[in-house]
Amino acid sequence: MNTDHLRAFVLAVDEGTFEAAADLLRISGSAFSQRIKALEKEIGQVLLTRTIPVTPTESGQKLLGIARQTVLLEDEARRSLGFRGSSRNYSPTTTLSVAVNADSLASWFLRVLQEAATWDDVELHLHAEDQEHTHELLRNGTVTAAVTEHPTPVSGCRAEPLGTIRYWPVASRELLDRHRDEGGAVRWASVPQIDYSIRDSTQRTALAALGVTTPAITHLVPSVQAYNAAVGYGLGWGMIPESMLPAGVKEGTHRDLEIIAEIQPDDVELHWQHWSTTTPAMDRLNDVVRRAAARMT
Repeated sequence: MNTDHLRAFVLAVDEGTFEAAADLLRISGSAFSQRIKALEKEIGQVLLTRTIPVTPTESGQKLLGIARQTVLLEDEARRSLGFRGSSRNYSPTTTLSVAVNADSLASWFLRVLQEAATWDDVELHLHAEDQEHTHELLRNGTVTAAVTEHPTPVSGCRAEPLGTIRYWPVASRELLDRHRDEGGAVRWASVPQIDYSIRDSTQRTALAALGVTTPAITHLVPSVQAYNAAVGYGLGWGMIPESMLPAGVKEGTHRDLEIIAEIQPDDVELHWQHWSTTTPAMDRLNDVVRRAAARMT
């Protein structure tokens, strides 16, 4: 397969439109379309939907990971040889797409960004997703590496443990007091809860252990900072990473927030999964992720 065609395919997925991808390659829109058509003719299947944003078809998903690796290896080979050539398609930077769970992205993974700021030849494309689902982005070729709770390597990848994040169940005393029965017990079926997203099952799993299958109110707050603030305001109860607990909560001295005694903390073991294919850029990223995660634990 022609690497120029594969590069066009990857850029179309990443940029969302043929026009934006063509601009990056500094070619016309018609020339870009011809590359995609030539690749689809060679494969014998439609690879991209002509929608906005552009998305890979089922066949395109199968090709995407291979295409990313091919483009990455070509760029790294050119860079290591100091060769630029006359091709306008060569990129002087290496793009590494990484899936990271939101809590890691807002805490220990910031050290990765701090070090990556000194790299002039690498650009990071980060995808925020729940740690239960980041491996799906690795499997379908959207990313080259992922912070995930799954220890079993995706096909063609390696996995290594990073450490554990402990989530504590937290609520405001005022919120819990409003939902106590005459005997002082909390009526958990009526206490509002806060989920990070519709795929966040942490709170539902904890309530199920108390015999509650459907909470009365579930708020969705898809921001780490806003989520933790919402718990603090008493919008609902939620699970907060230990490193983000306000001072005094764990010790029981906070003026309003408390650890919920009836619900067990949740320990989430994180793993770093990445392509088995090694390149200098990937090796650099792997190294800084390991060091950042070591400080997390």
